[in-house]
Amino acid sequence: MRRSGSFPLIALAALLVFSVGLLSLVAARNLPIVAVAEAWTGDWLHALFEPFAPQNPDIVLLTVNEETLAGLPFRSPIDRGLLAQLLDTLAERQVRAVGLDILFDQPTVETADAAFLEAARRFPAPLVVSWTDRATQLTERQYAFERRYLDGIKAGFANMYSDPGDGTVRLAFPGRTEDGVWRGSLSGVLAESLGAPSVKEPFAIHYRLGPDLDTPAFRAFPLQTAKLLPPDWLKNKIVLVGADLPFEDRHRTPFASVWGSQRGTLPGVQIQAQMLAQRLAGDLRPAGTLVLEIALAAVLGPAAIGIAVLGSGLAVQLAAAAATILLLWAAAAFTYWQFSIALPVIAPSLAFAIGLFAAVLYIGHRRRLEGQFVREAFSRYVSPKVLRKLEADPGQLVLGGVKRDVTVLFTDIEGFTSFAEGQEPAALLEILNRYLDRLCAEVQRCDGMVDKFIGDAVMAVFGAPELQEDHARKAVACACAMRDAAAALQAELAAQEISLGRTRIGLHSGPAVVGNVGGELRFDYTAIGDVVNTASRLEGANKYFGTDICVSGATVQLAGNGIFRPIGTLVVKGRQEGLPVFTPADRMPDAQRLAYAAAFAVMARADHAALADFESYLAAYPTDRLARFHRDRLAGGETSELIILEAK
Repeated sequence: MRRSGSFPLIALAALLVFSVGLLSLVAARNLPIVAVAEAWTGDWLHALFEPFAPQNPDIVLLTVNEETLAGLPFRSPIDRGLLAQLLDTLAERQVRAVGLDILFDQPTVETADAAFLEAARRFPAPLVVSWTDRATQLTERQYAFERRYLDGIKAGFANMYSDPGDGTVRLAFPGRTEDGVWRGSLSGVLAESLGAPSVKEPFAIHYRLGPDLDTPAFRAFPLQTAKLLPPDWLKNKIVLVGADLPFEDRHRTPFASVWGSQRGTLPGVQIQAQMLAQRLAGDLRPAGTLVLEIALAAVLGPAAIGIAVLGSGLAVQLAAAAATILLLWAAAAFTYWQFSIALPVIAPSLAFAIGLFAAVLYIGHRRRLEGQFVREAFSRYVSPKVLRKLEADPGQLVLGGVKRDVTVLFTDIEGFTSFAEGQEPAALLEILNRYLDRLCAEVQRCDGMVDKFIGDAVMAVFGAPELQEDHARKAVACACAMRDAAAALQAELAAQEISLGRTRIGLHSGPAVVGNVGGELRFDYTAIGDVVNTASRLEGANKYFGTDICVSGATVQLAGNGIFRPIGTLVVKGRQEGLPVFTPADRMPDAQRLAYAAAFAVMARADHAALADFESYLAAYPTDRLARFHRDRLAGGETSELIILEAK
């Protein structure tokens, strides 16, 4: 760190413009909380300023609902004889095109399979069916059947892009290259069959509204009523067929951020209809906002420096800063209202705030920062052990890092956002401080480093800054202690009629770069690498499994002694290879743990008897949420312990 002297203001301005712009863009793309906040801001703009409109006149949905399934001999796969009859009916009604958002990955009744193929091949209009592949969710056997059965029939990927931060579908999946040949999405292939140009890059989905909040953007009718509809309701229409079931193939949309999951979660077939309407209208919005972010950061960065240099007193600086932020947000609202373009505001606002803060500190408080910054600000981000090392040797504050094998631990409170909305600010902070104090105490007791807080979340690192051979063992012990400490606090709050959600924890071990990251006025001792991202995603995966702690196989192997039970092989967002994951079973009776292991072993062999084994297990241990998760997967058609959370 520099200890004397100062830059000329012009040089300082150039340095801060560069640093602020870089920090804002890095934060927007690498800090989940910033990325989610940016996405939610766009969701609010979309929900508040998207106009109501008449239902789409060209696209009609025929949906498979519970009444449809009640009249069939089996739920899944859907009766292909019924689909054959439907295609013949739609041919008679002279529809313009048909898209089937239904997978054909396994045989059913031979006569029904043959009837569907005959109906599909004689269908007079463009017909596109759903497709997926081994990289998504199919086994080799399913994939081979799908290729053989659909030979000669147009097919497109039914996949959805889910935001890794909150699971919202904001981008359209355009397709991908398969065996050297490009295959588009279901909506894309159907659009191209109707004359739309080919698109091979993701684009932002522009969700349209219907006439009111309770009326969808597209007319939809139960599949079984197709023959009863007036002929002109289907003639020359594009018909999409897919499921509209309570717990299957439903996806979070931007409207959920504002109106809740009841209105904001849509069946996949409705999202396919939204994408198809966009493709036919040529409404292809760019998926990224990098150019806009750079432009806004370039304007706001110098504005922050100007306020810091020219402002006469703190009150004037605060007023000018508030006016600048309000102007940015007003511009974002106006731009969406007039042009349906969502300007990024979180990253530019962050750039402005960091630039203003940095400029004020540098110009007005440089000497005070050299000692006070380390003792007060820096202590919020690292453990006391690190702080003592920094105070003893300030030379460690130079930027840089070293590569180190570490174990990273992430925590989060289930449903904390909803919980916080129901609490008074002072009471909320008191509860949160009690919670964080207890978790951090366990990190310190296990010789870990509290890396950072992200709202109610805690990130801890084991194996840095002090080298630890047993970092994985200590991290697992810390996770179990955190689980128990959080449960104890839950019980205390429950006695006061305060319901705090359970704590979810994720752990992963691997190489990371650890050291100081940042600039001259603002830096952070942290760990960077894939191990951090994976640990964070394992924490989030707990909500699907019903577990409290999700530990990677790498951590389990390094931890040595310990009692775990397997969850499965997980493919998380951003990884191509499956990741074995486990959960501690230290509080589970041996008989129950062995019974679960036996059922899991059957599932791992892809033996269809696994469903019955898990049913039997749950009859004996009905409260086991992980076993219920596997039972539901197997009942839904999964056949192994491979878990792909981003699959459709």
